Amino acid sequence: MSYLGNNNLPWDISRSSPIPTDAERFSGNNSTTTFTLTRSVNFATDLEVFVENIQQEPITAYTVNGNSLLFTEAPPTGTNNVYVVYRNYQSSAQVSLPDGSITYSKLANNIRVFTTDNYTANGNVSSYGLSEPPADANTVFVTVDGVVQRAPAHYTTSGTTITFTSAPPLNANVHIRHLGFRTTSTITVLAANSTISQPNIVAPTITGTLSISGSILPTTNTTYDLGSTSFRWSNIYTGDLHLSNEGKPAGNMVDGTKGNWTVQEGEQSLFLINNITGKKYRFAIEEIQ
Repeated sequence: MSYLGNNNLPWDISRSSPIPTDAERFSGNNSTTTFTLTRSVNFATDLEVFVENIQQEPITAYTVNGNSLLFTEAPPTGTNNVYVVYRNYQSSAQVSLPDGSITYSKLANNIRVFTTDNYTANGNVSSYGLSEPPADANTVFVTVDGVVQRAPAHYTTSGTTITFTSAPPLNANVHIRHLGFRTTSTITVLAANSTISQPNIVAPTITGTLSISGSILPTTNTTYDLGSTSFRWSNIYTGDLHLSNEGKPAGNMVDGTKGNWTVQEGEQSLFLINNITGKKYRFAIEEIQ
């Protein structure tokens, strides 16, 4: 039988071994309102509390804060007259699961979806990069043109690199499937307004089309560029064009002033709106063909 959780079961206070952990007593002195528990609990309803054999109402008569039991009124003076029973002990909870009861759909995606790496050999290269470091060479399933390779006779791994003992032949299909439970790759859904930081390394390169549902915003106003003097975007496809240099310390390089303008498209003309004054202008357009 398999188990989830700690196999150290809680014990009643009347038992001699092991140390009692499922109930305990305190002595009131008519002034103390806070008592230290041997366990940390999350909710007042995780306990049953009795004072002078009278059960106390959670929240109303007492609350909890980690290892602290806090009464709204100090219990009267008495020897062991405060009795506490732990109803719910999450950190020592044990659940017995029937064999075969955990199904495929209950597993996280990064466990049930095996990562694969595919390469076309050029006949000279014997080392290839892996998308994630395997635990060892036997936790990847490797084929070359469908022929199964065996570690370490045919290949070895080190970090995110697989090295063949001889370079796969020209145009051979090198297929590497990562097997088993993986701890180095996770699938994470970012919450709205999350910030992603890239710590002091070369910026990543994304190949192909990147589709995003939502806005792309810089973290600081008028600080970062889209493209550069050396690497420019080929074409820009956009709706209205909104221009403003109001966030910059200095104005423009011509007269030193700042502005806020919007370029909009009309059926026969292009229009320019001064968002500061509200005035509207039409571009002078000359037809050449």
